[in-house]
Amino acid sequence: MKKIRQKKNKGFTLIELLAVIVILAVIALIATPLVVQVINTSKKEAAENTGQSIIEAGKQKATSEDIKTSSPPFSYDENSGLSLNGSEPTKFHLVLNENMDSELRAWVNGFCVTKEFSDKTPSVDESKKTESDCLKITYKKYENGTAIYFNPETNRKCSSSEANSSTGTKSGCMKWYAFNDSESSNTVNVILDHNTTAKVAWNSSGSNSQMKEIKTVLTNDTSTWKSSLNPRLIEANEIAKITGNAGFDANVAGKDNWFYFETNKQNDPSIAQGKAKYKWLFNYTQGCTSWGCDVNDDSTMGYWTGSPILSIANNAWYVRYAGRLYYSEVKNNNYYGVRPVISIPKLALK
Repeated sequence: MKKIRQKKNKGFTLIELLAVIVILAVIALIATPLVVQVINTSKKEAAENTGQSIIEAGKQKATSEDIKTSSPPFSYDENSGLSLNGSEPTKFHLVLNENMDSELRAWVNGFCVTKEFSDKTPSVDESKKTESDCLKITYKKYENGTAIYFNPETNRKCSSSEANSSTGTKSGCMKWYAFNDSESSNTVNVILDHNTTAKVAWNSSGSNSQMKEIKTVLTNDTSTWKSSLNPRLIEANEIAKITGNAGFDANVAGKDNWFYFETNKQNDPSIAQGKAKYKWLFNYTQGCTSWGCDVNDDSTMGYWTGSPILSIANNAWYVRYAGRLYYSEVKNNNYYGVRPVISIPKLALK
């Protein structure tokens, strides 16, 4: 009788297993980037769609009665996050211009979504990898003395050919100078290049504890301007910051010594006409052409700041025609005038 021979089941050999592993690895190597790309693309598209919703919701919230802000153009930061349809709050920075177009930076699901004025839809900015980097908004920085032509009544940028810089001009397109600006500020401080009123007393009562006549004149001179521009007088410490005088402090007696702009010291710089570095700070003043200035105006010796002087009672700081920060008695001293400062939204200058 013949024996029936059983056939044994063979397993995979080591070479076969290795081959299978290699094949799977190659497939994974090829497929994984494609899958990841599809996932990332889907996430980006979702973020962009959410970003568009944030833009519209942000506009509504920024213009609602709950937001205490001036009329556009303005910036709105949502630090606590904006919740859409019960979803997780999304932090964003929204800037609106006059036409309610928006510039958006929003941190959405790990992506930085941006939308510029000219773009129809938002897009993911791959260069911004973190939330803080994404939400940080920088603005153009205007260097000290940069000329800006602006109409404070219409809140609009204008051209140099339209500007009127004569002393006493209070309306229309006028020339201004930027000062002490930074990239983190969405507004730029500017000072007018001439006096709106040539001469006025700071306070006829003789007290420098409050402004009186000059405050009334400032209010009257700027009555037709947009209130959101916050017309005011420049401060003595702002002058010192412009010239780089770190040792000056109008709020500390003994550190409030008068100085020439060019040297930050009490010595005559003797600068030829039109050569003063800070000539824009004292143009249109009496005899200024002898002190490095461009434009002479005999109707005024300078203009008042908004700062009293601590070291000498009943005196206040003013900018003198010789290109220096000096002080004078406030009572009936009407040799100096009003030169307003305003804060212009940078979006209005685009």
